[in-house]
Amino acid sequence: MLKVDFGMQEVNHFHIGIGVYENRIIMELMNYKDLDCSGNVFYARGLQRKNFKRFHFAVKILHLPARIAYNTHLKIFPVYMHQICRRKSDIYLYLNHKLPRTKFDGKVVTTIHDLIPLKTEVESAAVRKTFLSYVQDAVSRSDTILTVSDYSRNDIAAYFHIPHNRIHVIPDGVDFAEFNNPVDRVQLESVREKYRLPEKFILYFGSARKHKNVGSILKAYARIPQALRTNVHLVITNGNEPLKKMAEELGIRPFVRFVGRVENADKAAFYQLADLKIFVSLYEGFGIPVLEAMAAGTPVVASNVSALPEVCGDAALLVDPADIDQIAEAMAKVLTDAGLRRDLINKGIKNAQKYTWARSAGKLHDLLVGECPGRADK
Repeated sequence: MLKVDFGMQEVNHFHIGIGVYENRIIMELMNYKDLDCSGNVFYARGLQRKNFKRFHFAVKILHLPARIAYNTHLKIFPVYMHQICRRKSDIYLYLNHKLPRTKFDGKVVTTIHDLIPLKTEVESAAVRKTFLSYVQDAVSRSDTILTVSDYSRNDIAAYFHIPHNRIHVIPDGVDFAEFNNPVDRVQLESVREKYRLPEKFILYFGSARKHKNVGSILKAYARIPQALRTNVHLVITNGNEPLKKMAEELGIRPFVRFVGRVENADKAAFYQLADLKIFVSLYEGFGIPVLEAMAAGTPVVASNVSALPEVCGDAALLVDPADIDQIAEAMAKVLTDAGLRRDLINKGIKNAQKYTWARSAGKLHDLLVGECPGRADK
């Protein structure tokens, strides 16, 4: 059997970003009978052993603190990973871009989801510097690199001057049934009341990071006809004070509802209550929220840049994220053109069905077996 060791440092963040990817891929891979799986996680505050009981293999909590294990300012430790884990594996698989500062006696597979901190404006120069150090280390010490889209694959190859055949695309997935199954009316109204959602609304669901371009959504919303704004409000999750101030300055604050963190159990209801999902990021390595909205039967307006056209296909109305008027026109058109809405909803559902975690994990399984031919059947 092929011995695979999972680095599981992000696995506790199973509701957001990279943590979702890491959790879902590992959960699917552990079902393959030709893989002998194990996992490891370096100690961090708040780490709880019970969080790993859902995995059907041994997960070791290593005593070395994570802040030391992943400190790229330190030299490579004079010890092999298998010595720390007390198990020698054929492949050491990391579904994020951070490698521990150990030596490896086996194949190393690392995942670089995107280059957002290097290609867009970020909140801090320190964020960019830290991210670059991690990714440069991963590129230099990995036998194989995974990413989530063809766009990211091309970006990584060009930025780090590495051949495309070192990089393999294992896409994100979406839990189609979770978002597509109709939420019953009682629960929908409970979610509406819980978050004080308007009767009809455009939804931005995501973070307020600069590359998400949420300010442009507010500016575009201010330009749609006033009668439409009165009838259809705007809901923004994870809003911050600068965005709230912008809404005040644009004169649209009464029509904008800012909500905090949305519980994972309420996400499907959020999408199904919305009349439109807006996602006009300046850069995305993939864009899971557009697939979640499509699965829920919510029409999508998305950016025509980075990986979003690849992920959306013809199932979204694509716009230039730098063109405020174009964003405003697209929102108004989807809200008022019943034929366009039906077309986007139908195409969106079909598009979301193509992206499953099982399919992505199957592709990765075949890649791992190919990395060590002959091992999986021994």
